[in-house]
Amino acid sequence: MTAICRVTTITVRKETDIVTCRQGAKHIAGWLGLPTLEQIRLATAVSELARNIYQYAGAGAFHFELLADAQGQLRAVAFEAFDHGQGIGQMDAILNGSYVSSTGMGVGLRGAQRLMDEFDIQTSSQGTRIRASKYLVPKPFPTETAVATVRRELASLGVVDPYEELNTRGSELLLTTGELQAKQQELEAINHELENTNKGVVALYSELEKASQELQQASEAKSRFFSNMTHEFRTPINIIENISKLLLNGNDGRLNEEQHKQVSFISSAAAELAEMVNELLDLAQAESGRIDVNSETFELTGLLEQLHDFMMALGMRYPSVSWHISPVQRQVQFNTDRGRLFQILRNLISNAFKYTAQGAIEVRVFVPNEEQVEFVVQDTGAGIAAENLERVFEEFARVRMPGMAHVQGNGLGLPLAKRLAQLLKGDLTVTSQLHQGSCFTAVIAREFEPAGGPVGEFSLHGHTVLIIDDNEADRYLLRQLLAPYGPLIIEAGSASASIDKLHAVRPDLIFLDLELPDIYGADLLDSMDWAMHARVLINTAKTLTDQEAAQLAAQCAGVLFKSQGNYAGAVLRQVGRLAGSLKHAN
Repeated sequence: MTAICRVTTITVRKETDIVTCRQGAKHIAGWLGLPTLEQIRLATAVSELARNIYQYAGAGAFHFELLADAQGQLRAVAFEAFDHGQGIGQMDAILNGSYVSSTGMGVGLRGAQRLMDEFDIQTSSQGTRIRASKYLVPKPFPTETAVATVRRELASLGVVDPYEELNTRGSELLLTTGELQAKQQELEAINHELENTNKGVVALYSELEKASQELQQASEAKSRFFSNMTHEFRTPINIIENISKLLLNGNDGRLNEEQHKQVSFISSAAAELAEMVNELLDLAQAESGRIDVNSETFELTGLLEQLHDFMMALGMRYPSVSWHISPVQRQVQFNTDRGRLFQILRNLISNAFKYTAQGAIEVRVFVPNEEQVEFVVQDTGAGIAAENLERVFEEFARVRMPGMAHVQGNGLGLPLAKRLAQLLKGDLTVTSQLHQGSCFTAVIAREFEPAGGPVGEFSLHGHTVLIIDDNEADRYLLRQLLAPYGPLIIEAGSASASIDKLHAVRPDLIFLDLELPDIYGADLLDSMDWAMHARVLINTAKTLTDQEAAQLAAQCAGVLFKSQGNYAGAVLRQVGRLAGSLKHAN
Protein backbone atom coordinates (compact mmCIF):
# COMPACT_ATOMS: atom_id res chain seq x y z
CA MET A 1 0.00 0.00 0.00
CA THR A 2 1.33 3.45 -0.96
CA ALA A 3 2.05 5.78 2.00
CA ILE A 4 1.17 9.48 1.64
CA CYS A 5 2.66 12.47 3.45
CA ARG A 6 0.92 15.81 2.92
CA VAL A 7 3.37 18.72 2.71
CA THR A 8 1.01 21.68 2.47
CA THR A 9 -2.35 22.94 1.20
CA ILE A 10 -2.75 26.14 -0.88
CA THR A 11 -6.19 27.63 -1.52
CA VAL A 12 -7.19 29.40 -4.74
CA ARG A 13 -9.59 32.32 -4.18
CA LYS A 14 -7.98 35.19 -6.09
CA GLU A 15 -5.78 35.55 -9.13
CA THR A 16 -2.56 36.02 -7.15
CA ASP A 17 -3.14 32.56 -5.64
CA ILE A 18 -2.32 31.10 -9.06
CA VAL A 19 1.19 32.51 -8.71
CA THR A 20 1.39 31.20 -5.13
CA CYS A 21 0.48 27.67 -6.29
CA ARG A 22 3.10 27.77 -9.04
CA GLN A 23 5.71 29.14 -6.64
CA GLY A 24 4.93 26.45 -4.03
CA ALA A 25 5.10 23.61 -6.58
CA LYS A 26 8.46 24.79 -7.88
CA HIS A 27 9.84 25.20 -4.35
CA ILE A 28 8.82 21.64 -3.39
CA ALA A 29 10.30 20.24 -6.63
CA GLY A 30 13.57 22.05 -5.99
CA TRP A 31 13.66 20.80 -2.39
CA LEU A 32 13.28 17.22 -3.67
CA GLY A 33 16.20 17.70 -6.05
CA LEU A 34 14.31 17.49 -9.36
CA PRO A 35 16.22 18.84 -12.38
CA THR A 36 15.38 22.42 -13.37
CA LEU A 37 13.28 21.38 -16.37
CA GLU A 38 11.26 18.96 -14.22
CA GLN A 39 10.69 21.74 -11.67
CA ILE A 40 9.35 23.96 -14.45
CA ARG A 41 7.10 21.18 -15.79
CA LEU A 42 5.54 20.51 -12.37
CA ALA A 43 5.10 24.24 -11.67
CA THR A 44 3.54 24.81 -15.10
CA ALA A 45 1.05 21.95 -14.67
CA VAL A 46 0.00 23.29 -11.25
CA SER A 47 -0.26 26.85 -12.63
CA GLU A 48 -2.52 25.77 -15.51
CA LEU A 49 -4.85 23.82 -13.22
CA ALA A 50 -4.97 26.66 -10.68
CA ARG A 51 -5.92 29.05 -13.48
CA ASN A 52 -8.73 26.68 -14.56
CA ILE A 53 -10.02 26.53 -10.97
CA TYR A 54 -10.03 30.34 -10.68
CA GLN A 55 -11.59 30.97 -14.10
CA TYR A 56 -14.24 28.24 -14.24
CA ALA A 57 -15.02 27.35 -10.60
CA GLY A 58 -14.18 30.54 -8.74
CA ALA A 59 -12.39 28.83 -5.86
CA GLY A 60 -10.62 25.61 -4.90
CA ALA A 61 -7.44 24.24 -3.35
CA PHE A 62 -4.29 22.16 -3.90
CA HIS A 63 -2.91 19.46 -1.58
CA PHE A 64 0.81 18.82 -2.21
CA GLU A 65 1.93 15.32 -1.14
CA LEU A 66 4.88 12.91 -1.11
CA LEU A 67 4.29 9.24 -2.03
CA ALA A 68 6.27 6.28 -0.66
CA ASP A 69 6.51 2.73 -2.02
CA ALA A 70 6.06 -0.51 -0.06
CA GLN A 71 9.71 -0.34 1.12
CA GLY A 72 9.26 3.17 2.47
CA GLN A 73 11.32 4.81 -0.32
CA LEU A 74 10.21 8.15 -1.77
CA ARG A 75 8.82 7.35 -5.25
CA ALA A 76 6.79 10.39 -6.40
CA VAL A 77 5.67 13.95 -5.68
CA ALA A 78 1.92 14.43 -6.17
CA PHE A 79 -0.85 16.97 -5.87
CA GLU A 80 -4.62 16.86 -5.56
CA ALA A 81 -6.54 19.80 -7.02
CA PHE A 82 -10.26 20.18 -6.29
CA ASP A 83 -13.09 22.68 -6.64
CA HIS A 84 -16.87 22.78 -6.19
CA GLY A 85 -17.72 24.19 -9.60
CA GLN A 86 -20.19 22.89 -12.16
CA GLY A 87 -17.81 20.30 -13.60
CA ILE A 88 -16.15 20.02 -16.98
CA GLY A 89 -18.11 18.94 -20.05
CA GLN A 90 -16.77 16.88 -23.00
CA MET A 91 -13.89 15.61 -20.84
CA ASP A 92 -12.83 12.79 -23.20
CA ALA A 93 -12.66 15.15 -26.20
CA ILE A 94 -10.57 17.65 -24.22
CA LEU A 95 -8.08 15.03 -23.04
CA ASN A 96 -7.61 13.37 -26.45
CA GLY A 97 -7.16 16.73 -28.17
CA SER A 98 -10.22 16.56 -30.45
CA TYR A 99 -12.18 19.32 -28.65
CA VAL A 100 -12.08 22.66 -30.47
CA SER A 101 -12.80 25.85 -28.50
CA SER A 102 -12.55 29.45 -29.63
CA THR A 103 -11.77 30.49 -26.04
CA GLY A 104 -8.92 28.01 -25.60
CA MET A 105 -10.79 26.10 -22.87
CA GLY A 106 -9.27 22.69 -22.24
CA VAL A 107 -5.81 23.51 -23.57
CA GLY A 108 -4.40 24.03 -20.07
CA LEU A 109 -5.99 20.83 -18.77
CA ARG A 110 -4.60 18.73 -21.63
CA GLY A 111 -1.20 20.39 -21.30
CA ALA A 112 -1.07 19.64 -17.56
CA GLN A 113 -1.90 16.00 -18.24
CA ARG A 114 0.99 15.70 -20.72
CA LEU A 115 3.44 17.19 -18.21
CA MET A 116 2.68 14.63 -15.47
CA ASP A 117 3.46 10.90 -15.27
CA GLU A 118 0.13 9.96 -13.68
CA PHE A 119 -3.07 11.98 -14.16
CA ASP A 120 -6.59 11.11 -13.00
CA ILE A 121 -9.59 13.42 -13.19
CA GLN A 122 -13.07 12.99 -11.75
CA THR A 123 -15.68 15.61 -12.63
CA SER A 124 -19.41 16.03 -12.08
CA SER A 125 -21.96 18.75 -11.41
CA GLN A 126 -20.72 18.84 -7.78
CA GLY A 127 -17.16 19.76 -8.78
CA THR A 128 -13.86 18.45 -10.13
CA ARG A 129 -11.03 16.55 -8.46
CA ILE A 130 -7.66 15.91 -10.12
CA ARG A 131 -4.87 13.68 -8.79
CA ALA A 132 -1.51 13.78 -10.55
CA SER A 133 2.03 12.71 -9.75
CA LYS A 134 5.56 12.85 -11.11
CA TYR A 135 7.89 9.91 -10.58
CA LEU A 136 11.21 10.25 -8.80
CA VAL A 137 14.26 8.02 -8.74
CA PRO A 138 13.62 6.04 -5.51
CA LYS A 139 15.48 7.48 -2.52
CA PRO A 140 15.13 7.71 1.29
CA PHE A 141 11.89 9.34 2.44
CA PRO A 142 12.37 12.84 4.00
CA THR A 143 12.30 13.00 7.78
CA GLU A 144 9.52 14.74 9.68
CA THR A 145 11.98 17.49 10.55
CA ALA A 146 12.81 18.08 6.87
CA VAL A 147 9.11 18.18 5.95
CA ALA A 148 8.41 20.65 8.78
CA THR A 149 11.25 22.86 7.55
CA VAL A 150 9.92 23.04 3.99
CA ARG A 151 6.44 23.83 5.34
CA ARG A 152 7.87 26.86 7.16
CA GLU A 153 9.71 27.91 4.01
CA LEU A 154 6.51 27.70 1.97
CA ALA A 155 4.59 29.72 4.57
CA SER A 156 7.23 32.47 4.45
CA LEU A 157 7.31 32.83 0.67
CA GLY A 158 4.61 35.49 0.59
CA VAL A 159 3.03 36.99 -2.51
CA VAL A 160 5.30 37.45 -5.50
CA ASP A 161 5.17 40.74 -7.38
CA PRO A 162 3.49 40.12 -10.79
CA TYR A 163 6.36 41.90 -12.58
CA GLU A 164 8.92 39.66 -10.85
CA GLU A 165 6.84 36.61 -11.69
CA LEU A 166 6.72 37.68 -15.34
CA ASN A 167 10.50 38.06 -15.35
CA THR A 168 10.88 34.63 -13.71
CA ARG A 169 8.69 32.99 -16.32
CA GLY A 170 10.64 34.74 -19.06
CA SER A 171 13.89 33.41 -17.62
CA GLU A 172 12.41 29.91 -17.36
CA LEU A 173 11.24 30.12 -20.96
CA LEU A 174 14.72 31.15 -22.08
CA LEU A 175 16.24 28.33 -20.02
CA THR A 176 13.81 25.80 -21.46
CA THR A 177 14.43 27.06 -24.98
CA GLY A 178 18.18 26.92 -24.47
CA GLU A 179 18.05 23.35 -23.13
CA LEU A 180 15.78 22.28 -25.98
CA GLN A 181 18.21 23.79 -28.50
CA ALA A 182 21.12 22.01 -26.80
CA LYS A 183 19.17 18.74 -26.85
CA GLN A 184 18.36 19.28 -30.52
CA GLN A 185 22.02 19.89 -31.37
CA GLU A 186 23.03 16.85 -29.35
CA LEU A 187 20.40 14.75 -31.12
CA GLU A 188 21.57 15.97 -34.53
CA ALA A 189 25.18 15.10 -33.62
CA ILE A 190 24.12 11.63 -32.43
CA ASN A 191 22.07 11.08 -35.59
CA HIS A 192 25.05 12.10 -37.73
CA GLU A 193 27.29 9.74 -35.80
CA LEU A 194 24.69 6.97 -36.07
CA GLU A 195 24.47 7.46 -39.83
CA ASN A 196 28.23 7.06 -40.14
CA THR A 197 28.31 4.09 -37.78
CA ASN A 198 25.30 2.50 -39.39
CA LYS A 199 27.13 2.06 -42.70
CA GLY A 200 29.74 -0.11 -41.01
CA VAL A 201 27.10 -1.90 -38.94
CA VAL A 202 25.03 -2.69 -42.03
CA ALA A 203 28.10 -4.14 -43.75
CA LEU A 204 28.97 -6.15 -40.65
CA TYR A 205 25.42 -7.43 -40.29
CA SER A 206 25.45 -8.43 -43.94
CA GLU A 207 28.61 -10.48 -43.40
CA LEU A 208 27.21 -12.01 -40.19
CA GLU A 209 23.93 -12.86 -41.88
CA LYS A 210 25.80 -14.51 -44.73
CA ALA A 211 27.94 -16.51 -42.27
CA SER A 212 24.83 -17.44 -40.29
CA GLN A 213 23.08 -18.65 -43.42
CA GLU A 214 26.11 -20.73 -44.38
CA LEU A 215 26.21 -22.30 -40.90
CA GLN A 216 22.50 -22.98 -41.05
CA GLN A 217 22.83 -24.56 -44.47
CA ALA A 218 25.76 -26.70 -43.25
CA SER A 219 23.73 -27.85 -40.23
CA GLU A 220 20.74 -28.68 -42.40
CA ALA A 221 23.00 -30.53 -44.85
CA LYS A 222 24.47 -32.58 -41.98
CA SER A 223 20.99 -33.45 -40.71
CA ARG A 224 19.85 -34.40 -44.22
CA PHE A 225 22.96 -36.54 -44.68
CA PHE A 226 22.39 -38.36 -41.39
CA SER A 227 18.73 -38.86 -42.17
CA ASN A 228 19.22 -40.04 -45.77
CA MET A 229 22.24 -42.24 -45.11
CA THR A 230 20.76 -43.93 -42.07
CA HIS A 231 17.68 -44.79 -44.10
CA GLU A 232 19.95 -46.20 -46.82
CA PHE A 233 21.98 -48.17 -44.24
CA ARG A 234 18.93 -49.84 -42.75
CA THR A 235 18.19 -52.11 -45.71
CA PRO A 236 21.59 -53.87 -45.96
CA ILE A 237 21.87 -54.07 -42.17
CA ASN A 238 18.45 -55.71 -41.94
CA ILE A 239 19.51 -58.23 -44.57
CA ILE A 240 22.71 -59.06 -42.66
CA GLU A 241 20.79 -59.42 -39.37
CA ASN A 242 18.05 -61.62 -40.82
CA ILE A 243 20.37 -63.91 -42.82
CA SER A 244 22.61 -64.30 -39.74
CA LYS A 245 19.58 -65.43 -37.75
CA LEU A 246 18.65 -67.92 -40.48
CA LEU A 247 22.16 -69.38 -40.40
CA LEU A 248 22.28 -69.52 -36.60
CA ASN A 249 18.88 -71.23 -36.51
CA GLY A 250 20.13 -73.88 -38.91
CA ASN A 251 17.41 -73.31 -41.52
CA ASP A 252 19.78 -74.42 -44.30
CA GLY A 253 21.71 -76.97 -42.29
CA ARG A 254 23.51 -77.04 -39.01
CA LEU A 255 26.72 -75.02 -38.60
CA ASN A 256 29.77 -76.45 -37.02
CA GLU A 257 31.08 -74.89 -33.84
CA GLU A 258 33.55 -72.57 -35.58
CA GLN A 259 30.99 -71.44 -38.17
CA HIS A 260 28.43 -70.79 -35.44
CA LYS A 261 30.96 -68.65 -33.61
CA GLN A 262 31.81 -66.67 -36.77
CA VAL A 263 28.17 -66.03 -37.67
CA SER A 264 27.45 -64.97 -34.05
CA PHE A 265 30.12 -62.30 -34.40
CA ILE A 266 28.49 -61.12 -37.64
CA SER A 267 25.04 -61.02 -36.00
CA SER A 268 26.30 -59.09 -32.94
CA ALA A 269 28.12 -56.58 -35.16
CA ALA A 270 25.01 -56.10 -37.30
CA ALA A 271 22.86 -55.54 -34.19
CA GLU A 272 25.29 -52.90 -32.88
CA LEU A 273 25.40 -51.21 -36.28
CA ALA A 274 21.57 -51.24 -36.45
CA GLU A 275 21.41 -49.60 -33.01
CA MET A 276 23.86 -46.90 -34.11
CA VAL A 277 21.88 -46.25 -37.31
CA ASN A 278 18.65 -45.90 -35.34
CA GLU A 279 20.28 -43.46 -32.90
CA LEU A 280 21.79 -41.45 -35.75
CA LEU A 281 18.38 -41.14 -37.38
CA ASP A 282 16.71 -40.10 -34.12
CA LEU A 283 19.48 -37.57 -33.44
CA ALA A 284 19.18 -36.06 -36.93
CA GLN A 285 15.41 -35.78 -36.56
CA ALA A 286 15.70 -34.24 -33.08
CA GLU A 287 18.20 -31.62 -34.31
CA SER A 288 16.01 -30.68 -37.27
CA GLY A 289 12.86 -30.52 -35.15
CA ARG A 290 11.11 -33.13 -37.29
CA ILE A 291 10.94 -35.87 -34.68
CA ASP A 292 7.42 -37.00 -33.86
CA VAL A 293 6.11 -36.91 -30.31
CA ASN A 294 3.22 -39.29 -29.73
CA SER A 295 1.64 -38.29 -26.44
CA GLU A 296 -0.34 -40.83 -24.46
CA THR A 297 -1.68 -41.06 -20.95
CA PHE A 298 0.03 -43.65 -18.75
CA GLU A 299 0.92 -44.34 -15.13
CA LEU A 300 4.43 -44.14 -13.70
CA THR A 301 4.09 -47.60 -12.14
CA GLY A 302 3.69 -49.20 -15.58
CA LEU A 303 6.82 -47.46 -16.85
CA LEU A 304 8.80 -48.63 -13.80
CA GLU A 305 7.69 -52.22 -14.40
CA GLN A 306 9.00 -51.93 -17.96
CA LEU A 307 12.32 -50.59 -16.62
CA HIS A 308 12.44 -53.44 -14.10
CA ASP A 309 12.18 -56.03 -16.87
CA PHE A 310 14.83 -54.22 -18.91
CA MET A 311 17.26 -54.06 -15.96
CA MET A 312 16.65 -57.69 -15.15
CA ALA A 313 17.67 -58.68 -18.69
CA LEU A 314 20.78 -56.47 -18.51
CA GLY A 315 21.64 -57.77 -15.06
CA MET A 316 22.04 -61.28 -16.44
CA ARG A 317 24.88 -59.99 -18.68
CA TYR A 318 26.55 -58.15 -15.75
CA PRO A 319 26.47 -60.61 -12.79
CA SER A 320 28.94 -58.47 -10.75
CA VAL A 321 26.54 -55.51 -10.68
CA SER A 322 23.59 -55.27 -8.29
CA TRP A 323 20.67 -53.05 -9.21
CA HIS A 324 17.56 -51.62 -7.60
CA ILE A 325 14.54 -49.48 -8.54
CA SER A 326 13.19 -47.53 -5.56
CA PRO A 327 9.39 -47.67 -5.31
CA VAL A 328 7.46 -44.42 -5.71
CA GLN A 329 5.46 -43.03 -2.79
CA ARG A 330 2.49 -41.82 -4.86
CA GLN A 331 0.72 -42.55 -8.11
CA VAL A 332 1.82 -40.24 -10.96
CA GLN A 333 0.16 -39.88 -14.33
CA PHE A 334 1.93 -38.73 -17.51
CA ASN A 335 0.67 -37.34 -20.79
CA THR A 336 3.79 -37.55 -22.95
CA ASP A 337 5.64 -39.88 -25.35
CA ARG A 338 6.15 -43.07 -23.37
CA GLY A 339 8.44 -44.62 -26.00
CA ARG A 340 10.79 -41.61 -26.03
CA LEU A 341 10.83 -41.42 -22.23
CA PHE A 342 11.73 -45.12 -22.02
CA GLN A 343 14.43 -44.54 -24.67
CA ILE A 344 16.02 -41.84 -22.48
CA LEU A 345 16.03 -44.04 -19.38
CA ARG A 346 17.16 -47.11 -21.33
CA ASN A 347 20.22 -45.22 -22.59
CA LEU A 348 21.07 -43.99 -19.08
CA ILE A 349 20.69 -47.44 -17.54
CA SER A 350 22.67 -49.15 -20.33
CA ASN A 351 25.52 -46.70 -19.80
CA ALA A 352 25.44 -47.27 -16.04
CA PHE A 353 25.83 -51.04 -16.54
CA LYS A 354 28.60 -50.61 -19.13
CA TYR A 355 30.74 -48.41 -16.91
CA THR A 356 30.21 -50.32 -13.65
CA ALA A 357 32.49 -53.34 -13.64
CA GLN A 358 31.55 -54.16 -10.05
CA GLY A 359 29.18 -52.25 -7.84
CA ALA A 360 25.58 -51.10 -7.74
CA ILE A 361 23.06 -49.16 -9.83
CA GLU A 362 20.00 -47.49 -8.39
CA VAL A 363 17.05 -45.84 -10.16
CA ARG A 364 15.04 -43.36 -8.11
CA VAL A 365 12.03 -41.20 -8.96
CA PHE A 366 11.08 -37.87 -7.39
CA VAL A 367 8.06 -35.60 -7.88
CA PRO A 368 9.35 -32.09 -6.98
CA ASN A 369 6.14 -30.36 -8.15
CA GLU A 370 2.92 -31.00 -10.04
CA GLU A 371 4.49 -30.21 -13.42
CA GLN A 372 7.65 -32.36 -13.48
CA VAL A 373 9.11 -35.73 -12.52
CA GLU A 374 12.82 -36.39 -11.87
CA PHE A 375 14.39 -39.72 -12.83
CA VAL A 376 17.79 -40.32 -11.18
CA VAL A 377 20.11 -43.08 -12.43
CA GLN A 378 23.08 -43.45 -10.08
CA ASP A 379 25.96 -45.91 -10.28
CA THR A 380 29.17 -46.68 -8.36
CA GLY A 381 31.20 -47.23 -11.52
CA ALA A 382 34.17 -45.58 -13.20
CA GLY A 383 32.90 -42.02 -12.91
CA ILE A 384 33.76 -39.04 -15.13
CA ALA A 385 36.50 -36.46 -14.63
CA ALA A 386 35.29 -32.89 -14.15
CA GLU A 387 36.81 -31.70 -17.44
CA ASN A 388 34.83 -34.34 -19.35
CA LEU A 389 31.39 -33.77 -17.85
CA GLU A 390 30.15 -31.60 -20.72
CA ARG A 391 31.84 -33.73 -23.39
CA VAL A 392 29.65 -36.73 -22.62
CA PHE A 393 26.74 -34.87 -24.28
CA GLU A 394 28.72 -34.20 -27.49
CA GLU A 395 28.02 -36.41 -30.50
CA PHE A 396 30.61 -39.18 -31.05
CA ALA A 397 32.68 -37.92 -28.09
CA ARG A 398 33.54 -41.08 -26.15
CA VAL A 399 35.43 -40.44 -22.94
CA ARG A 400 38.19 -43.01 -22.46
CA MET A 401 38.85 -44.16 -18.91
CA PRO A 402 41.54 -46.44 -17.49
CA GLY A 403 40.37 -50.03 -17.28
CA MET A 404 37.33 -49.37 -19.50
CA ALA A 405 38.85 -49.97 -22.94
CA HIS A 406 36.61 -53.00 -23.40
CA VAL A 407 33.42 -50.91 -23.25
CA GLN A 408 31.73 -50.72 -26.64
CA GLY A 409 29.70 -47.72 -27.80
CA ASN A 410 29.30 -45.06 -30.47
CA GLY A 411 29.07 -41.86 -28.41
CA LEU A 412 25.47 -41.16 -29.45
CA GLY A 413 23.41 -42.50 -26.52
CA LEU A 414 23.83 -39.60 -24.09
CA PRO A 415 23.59 -36.79 -26.71
CA LEU A 416 20.39 -38.38 -27.99
CA ALA A 417 19.02 -38.80 -24.45
CA LYS A 418 19.62 -35.11 -23.74
CA ARG A 419 17.96 -34.04 -27.01
CA LEU A 420 14.95 -36.22 -26.28
CA ALA A 421 14.68 -34.90 -22.70
CA GLN A 422 14.63 -31.34 -24.03
CA LEU A 423 12.09 -32.37 -26.65
CA LEU A 424 9.83 -33.63 -23.83
CA LYS A 425 10.00 -30.19 -22.11
CA GLY A 426 12.77 -31.22 -19.72
CA ASP A 427 16.53 -31.63 -19.50
CA LEU A 428 19.31 -34.09 -18.67
CA THR A 429 22.21 -33.26 -16.32
CA VAL A 430 25.08 -35.18 -14.76
CA THR A 431 27.23 -35.04 -11.64
CA SER A 432 30.18 -37.40 -11.21
CA GLN A 433 33.49 -38.09 -9.49
CA LEU A 434 36.24 -40.12 -11.07
CA HIS A 435 36.40 -43.72 -9.72
CA GLN A 436 33.36 -43.07 -7.49
CA GLY A 437 30.45 -43.19 -9.90
CA SER A 438 28.02 -40.97 -11.79
CA CYS A 439 24.53 -39.60 -11.24
CA PHE A 440 22.35 -38.67 -14.24
CA THR A 441 19.13 -36.71 -13.60
CA ALA A 442 16.41 -36.50 -16.26
CA VAL A 443 13.73 -33.92 -15.51
CA ILE A 444 10.65 -34.53 -17.64
CA ALA A 445 7.38 -32.58 -17.88
CA ARG A 446 4.34 -34.64 -16.93
CA GLU A 447 2.29 -32.86 -19.63
CA PHE A 448 3.89 -32.51 -23.06
CA GLU A 449 1.48 -29.74 -24.07
CA PRO A 450 3.06 -26.23 -23.73
CA ALA A 451 2.83 -24.81 -20.22
CA GLY A 452 1.11 -21.53 -19.38
CA GLY A 453 -2.30 -20.60 -18.08
CA PRO A 454 -5.12 -19.29 -20.25
CA VAL A 455 -5.01 -15.70 -21.43
CA GLY A 456 -7.56 -13.61 -19.56
CA GLU A 457 -9.98 -11.07 -21.03
CA PHE A 458 -8.46 -7.66 -21.71
CA SER A 459 -8.73 -4.76 -24.13
CA LEU A 460 -6.20 -2.36 -25.63
CA HIS A 461 -8.73 0.02 -27.19
CA GLY A 462 -7.54 3.60 -26.79
CA HIS A 463 -3.95 2.51 -26.06
CA THR A 464 -0.84 2.93 -28.18
CA VAL A 465 1.70 0.13 -28.71
CA LEU A 466 5.17 0.86 -30.13
CA ILE A 467 7.13 -2.07 -31.63
CA ILE A 468 10.87 -1.37 -31.92
CA ASP A 469 12.37 -4.22 -33.95
CA ASP A 470 14.41 -4.37 -37.15
CA ASN A 471 12.90 -7.73 -38.14
CA GLU A 472 9.77 -7.20 -40.22
CA ALA A 473 8.51 -10.74 -39.62
CA ASP A 474 8.72 -10.29 -35.83
CA ARG A 475 6.84 -6.97 -36.08
CA TYR A 476 4.20 -8.64 -38.24
CA LEU A 477 3.72 -11.45 -35.72
CA LEU A 478 3.18 -8.96 -32.86
CA ARG A 479 0.73 -6.96 -35.00
CA GLN A 480 -1.30 -10.07 -35.71
CA LEU A 481 -1.28 -11.15 -32.06
CA LEU A 482 -2.38 -7.75 -30.72
CA ALA A 483 -4.74 -6.60 -33.49
CA PRO A 484 -7.84 -8.38 -32.05
CA TYR A 485 -7.45 -6.34 -28.85
CA GLY A 486 -7.79 -2.99 -30.64
CA PRO A 487 -4.61 -0.97 -29.94
CA LEU A 488 -3.10 1.71 -32.13
CA ILE A 489 0.14 0.06 -33.29
CA ILE A 490 3.14 2.05 -34.49
CA GLU A 491 6.49 0.59 -35.54
CA ALA A 492 10.17 1.53 -35.67
CA GLY A 493 12.87 -0.50 -37.37
CA SER A 494 15.73 1.04 -35.39
CA ALA A 495 16.51 2.97 -32.23
CA SER A 496 16.95 6.27 -34.11
CA ALA A 497 13.57 5.81 -35.82
CA SER A 498 11.92 5.33 -32.43
CA ILE A 499 13.17 8.54 -30.75
CA ASP A 500 10.46 10.85 -32.10
CA LYS A 501 7.73 8.31 -31.43
CA LEU A 502 8.89 7.76 -27.85
CA HIS A 503 8.83 11.45 -26.96
CA ALA A 504 5.99 12.74 -29.13
CA VAL A 505 3.55 9.87 -28.53
CA ARG A 506 4.73 8.41 -25.19
CA PRO A 507 3.27 4.96 -25.97
CA ASP A 508 1.39 2.99 -23.37
CA LEU A 509 3.26 -0.23 -24.20
CA ILE A 510 6.63 -0.78 -25.88
CA PHE A 511 8.06 -3.99 -27.35
CA LEU A 512 11.85 -3.50 -27.48
CA ASP A 513 14.24 -5.80 -29.34
CA LEU A 514 17.77 -5.94 -27.95
CA GLU A 515 19.71 -6.44 -31.16
CA LEU A 516 18.80 -3.28 -33.09
CA PRO A 517 20.94 -2.25 -36.07
CA ASP A 518 22.12 1.07 -34.59
CA ILE A 519 21.95 0.94 -30.77
CA TYR A 520 21.80 -2.00 -28.35
CA GLY A 521 18.25 -2.21 -27.01
CA ALA A 522 19.32 -2.11 -23.35
CA ASP A 523 21.15 1.19 -24.01
CA LEU A 524 17.99 2.63 -25.54
CA LEU A 525 16.07 1.50 -22.45
CA ASP A 526 18.62 3.31 -20.22
CA SER A 527 18.08 6.53 -22.20
CA MET A 528 14.33 6.54 -21.48
CA ASP A 529 12.98 8.37 -18.45
CA TRP A 530 12.20 6.21 -15.45
CA ALA A 531 8.42 6.40 -15.92
CA MET A 532 8.75 4.82 -19.36
CA HIS A 533 10.56 1.69 -18.07
CA ALA A 534 7.35 0.26 -16.58
CA ARG A 535 5.84 0.18 -20.10
CA VAL A 536 8.64 -1.76 -21.80
CA LEU A 537 8.61 -5.46 -22.64
CA ILE A 538 12.02 -6.68 -23.81
CA ASN A 539 11.35 -8.94 -26.83
CA THR A 540 14.49 -10.74 -27.93
CA ALA A 541 15.87 -13.75 -29.75
CA LYS A 542 19.23 -13.32 -28.00
CA THR A 543 20.38 -15.97 -25.53
CA LEU A 544 20.80 -14.34 -22.12
CA THR A 545 22.45 -15.61 -18.97
CA ASP A 546 20.27 -15.81 -15.86
CA GLN A 547 22.10 -12.76 -14.51
CA GLU A 548 21.53 -10.72 -17.70
CA ALA A 549 17.84 -11.68 -17.79
CA ALA A 550 17.40 -10.74 -14.11
CA GLN A 551 19.10 -7.35 -14.61
CA LEU A 552 16.87 -6.53 -17.57
CA ALA A 553 13.72 -7.71 -15.79
CA ALA A 554 14.48 -5.31 -12.91
CA GLN A 555 14.49 -2.36 -15.34
CA CYS A 556 11.35 -3.09 -17.35
CA ALA A 557 7.90 -4.67 -17.24
CA GLY A 558 9.05 -8.10 -18.43
CA VAL A 559 11.31 -10.12 -20.74
CA LEU A 560 10.04 -12.23 -23.65
CA PHE A 561 12.14 -14.72 -25.61
CA LYS A 562 11.11 -15.17 -29.26
CA SER A 563 12.34 -18.78 -29.26
CA GLN A 564 10.45 -19.85 -26.11
CA GLY A 565 7.73 -22.47 -26.28
CA ASN A 566 4.23 -21.04 -26.83
CA TYR A 567 5.66 -17.58 -27.54
CA ALA A 568 2.28 -16.23 -28.63
CA GLY A 569 0.67 -17.22 -25.34
CA ALA A 570 3.54 -15.67 -23.39
CA VAL A 571 3.10 -12.35 -25.26
CA LEU A 572 -0.62 -12.21 -24.57
CA ARG A 573 -0.20 -13.15 -20.91
CA GLN A 574 2.36 -10.34 -20.41
CA VAL A 575 0.16 -7.80 -22.23
CA GLY A 576 -2.93 -8.95 -20.35
CA ARG A 577 -1.04 -8.54 -17.07
CA LEU A 578 -0.13 -4.96 -17.97
CA ALA A 579 -3.43 -3.98 -19.62
CA GLY A 580 -5.15 -3.12 -16.35
CA SER A 581 -2.48 -0.59 -15.37
CA LEU A 582 -1.99 1.10 -18.76
CA LYS A 583 -2.88 4.79 -18.81
CA HIS A 584 -4.13 6.60 -21.91
CA ALA A 585 -1.24 7.79 -24.06
CA ASN A 586 -1.07 11.35 -25.34
